[in-house]
Amino acid sequence: MRLLLVTLLLTACAPAALRPAPAGGLQASFSGQGVLWAEGGQVTLARAPGFQKVAVRVPVGVTAVGWQVAGRESTPWVALGGLGLLLSADGRPVTVQAGRVVALSGTLAYREDGSTVSYDGAPGTGLLGTPDAVLTGGDGQEYAVQNGNLYRLSSGGQTVLSTAAQPYLYADLTGAATANAPTVATLDGRYTLTGTALERRDVAGVLLASAPHPAGLIGVVGGVIVTLQPGGTLRFFAPDLKELQL
Repeated sequence: MRLLLVTLLLTACAPAALRPAPAGGLQASFSGQGVLWAEGGQVTLARAPGFQKVAVRVPVGVTAVGWQVAGRESTPWVALGGLGLLLSADGRPVTVQAGRVVALSGTLAYREDGSTVSYDGAPGTGLLGTPDAVLTGGDGQEYAVQNGNLYRLSSGGQTVLSTAAQPYLYADLTGAATANAPTVATLDGRYTLTGTALERRDVAGVLLASAPHPAGLIGVVGGVIVTLQPGGTLRFFAPDLKELQL
């Protein structure tokens, strides 16, 4: 039962957020329900299991995308920081006044000053200053990268876990970690897009498998490794890196 709960948590949370993309660039969020991404001001939702791409109509000025995770259910959201709004992206016209949001985790929206608000508009635990990346970790707690530091956030404040954090934040079994390239961790290993390949490594870092793959972003949806390339190309892989046709 514990193994099942950990698997569900990692599937729901990893990764809830990646390094924020530059203006017009690609940013994405993955959950057990599907993939949500923004590129060039356009937002697209692809829900599992069919992953049919649906354009999400939103005003200009998207600053973040993310999935609110509540148990086994996830809701996609889009942040419009300039307008101070969160908009649901799943067909329900829900709008939340949230301020200048720059990043979304599984439970909180992070504003430009590091303060947070929940998806129902209630204030939450934050950090001091603008986050570079945030997520809800494999232990259900909040994590953030800021200026090369990795923090765990709680009602007691922010705890420094590393002063040499790498740019990409991802959830793992015990909480969160960072990497130099887009990475996701599951019970089957750690998967990384190096820019030329998709690699699978064990907990000790030993290379188990590799497949040619261009740069992109990576996540887990329902036990499937999903990659997203610029232009909206989705690819799907089994845990052993066998490519799947979904």
